[in-house]
Amino acid sequence: MKIETYRGAPFVDREEEIEFFVDWFNEVPQRILWVYGPKSSGKTTVLSYVVDHYLLKNKGFWVKYFNLRETLIGSYKSFLDTFFVEGEKGESEQGARIGINVFGFKSEIWEKIKKKRINLFKAFIEEFEKLREKGKMCVMVIDEIQKLRDVYIENGKGERELLKEFLNFCVSLTKEKHLSHVVILTSNTVFIERIYNDAKLKETSRFKKIDHLSKEKVKEWLDIEGLAKKEFKLIWEFYGGNIGRILEAIKIKKKGKDLKEFLERERWLAYTEIVDYLTEFDKEDREILLRVVRKIVKDSYYPVEMITKEEKKLLQKWAEKEILFYDPMELKVTGNSRIYEKGMEMLLSR
Repeated sequence: MKIETYRGAPFVDREEEIEFFVDWFNEVPQRILWVYGPKSSGKTTVLSYVVDHYLLKNKGFWVKYFNLRETLIGSYKSFLDTFFVEGEKGESEQGARIGINVFGFKSEIWEKIKKKRINLFKAFIEEFEKLREKGKMCVMVIDEIQKLRDVYIENGKGERELLKEFLNFCVSLTKEKHLSHVVILTSNTVFIERIYNDAKLKETSRFKKIDHLSKEKVKEWLDIEGLAKKEFKLIWEFYGGNIGRILEAIKIKKKGKDLKEFLERERWLAYTEIVDYLTEFDKEDREILLRVVRKIVKDSYYPVEMITKEEKKLLQKWAEKEILFYDPMELKVTGNSRIYEKGMEMLLSR
């Protein structure tokens, strides 16, 4: 197992994912790549690592990484402010370091874009074409793109959905013109399902799941950290392969604190979060949810092949709350992480 420090934290055994992404970026852009998985499964960290260690060290790549996680986008203007700026001294390229959330246009082009005199995405494609002429392989990564879903463009002829326009632009960049790789990350699997069920986007997309660590990898990791077998069993029982939470448990142990007491407290907090959200539903919905919970506790997952439309909507609400993880590719519902499944056990025992 390979463990190294990345951005001040352990980066644990992601060789398979790294190989996948490196191979993907070395191919001609053909499809949008959607990266999804449970919260805190490492999606952003893995992509950031590949960008830092492989793409930015290769002068043949031009990279832009847009992290919308903490960005407030409520209008077309705020979208422009997040993605684009007026270029300096007539230059259109503003740099290619991860974390630079801007793409520059020459000032005269920028003014026309702001006034909607020219199509933003058409202008953007022209900039990518210039980069290709310079021999650059372009890569655009968008993290938590679902934040664009409620934004509209007012064009005087009725509003257009910004997200739809943006995704059409991504299809043009990849499948149609092969100008740039487009990688989109999201933990919102309800949003992923919407994309997966859209015939055009399904045909022009590929989906890659990044999951929590396996039991074998967690054991190997904790062996390296010097934890005893009983401590591994305890951590796996409460946290499964959730890397962020496992790091917390390791810190607790190394500080000499009571690990079992800490984990029981974490289970209690997960339980109270579930109970608190349950109060927002009527009796019938709560009974549906309890049926799902029993199945998850018993079999580790709830199959969704035969559920009704109403049940599906209910499960999606819990998935958007990040208590459940709804996987539209595997047609399964699980806890978003193991600690929520422990909270479900507590719910059924009371």
